[in-house]
Amino acid sequence: MARTVTEIFNSMVAEKERQPALSALTSTSATAVWRLVLYVVAFCTNVLEQLFDGYKLEVDAKVEELTPHRAKWYRDKVLDFMANKTLVADTDRYDTTGMGEDEIEAAHVVRHAVAEETLYTSFLIIKVAGEQDGVRCKITDEEQTQLEAYLTEIKDAGVRITLVNSDPDLFRCEADIYYDAMRLPDEVRADCEAAIKDYIENLPFNGEYTNMALVDVLQQIDGVKIAEFRNASSAKASDPGAFSGINAKVVPAAGYFKADNIRLNMIAYELQREL
Repeated sequence: MARTVTEIFNSMVAEKERQPALSALTSTSATAVWRLVLYVVAFCTNVLEQLFDGYKLEVDAKVEELTPHRAKWYRDKVLDFMANKTLVADTDRYDTTGMGEDEIEAAHVVRHAVAEETLYTSFLIIKVAGEQDGVRCKITDEEQTQLEAYLTEIKDAGVRITLVNSDPDLFRCEADIYYDAMRLPDEVRADCEAAIKDYIENLPFNGEYTNMALVDVLQQIDGVKIAEFRNASSAKASDPGAFSGINAKVVPAAGYFKADNIRLNMIAYELQREL
């Protein structure tokens, strides 16, 4: 990374101080000839270093184009996808000349994406989701068709892609909530339900849910004395009748969750003392 003119100038001044032959150059005036000479050299050096940085970026980009792409590259490219736009011929880029920032932003319909290789097949799984009013959602069928055509155009030869664009997985859970008897149970229940929904629906895209983390969330609610976890289950939106239990952890098939049925058994907490 290019150094600033000041950094280069100061380093040369420091080197001058280490040279006995230059000990006569003692003027501290900003217009001293030796200082002006060093400044000019520092400025030219800074320009040269910036040119080197630019050249390095160009070389790195060329090397990246010549090597097989990693999963992260596909994720980034999916996020770059623009609906109702065509690529510049023989490239993986769009021509946005004449488009305003709002128009460009609106064309980026994929707001969340992840790409991962499967363990037992040669497919690259790409999960995507859009966003509406701040809530994750699937992109439209028309947008999905365009995205599939876009991926076919930019992907490396031989790479087989499975695109996942689904409504959120459904989440259910049950827990016993031992609440402070000085609080109204309905208020504590509402706080717990809101906290569960917030945790479930705001996991990182394709992030891992854990039963332990859910209990931790409940334990932080004001009025909750003990959160006794009972069970949790999930189902694909395409098959809502096929809920399966969650054993410790799970990653949603769609990449994200929607809270479905949250069952909280409210129990007034009573401190038991030995007589």
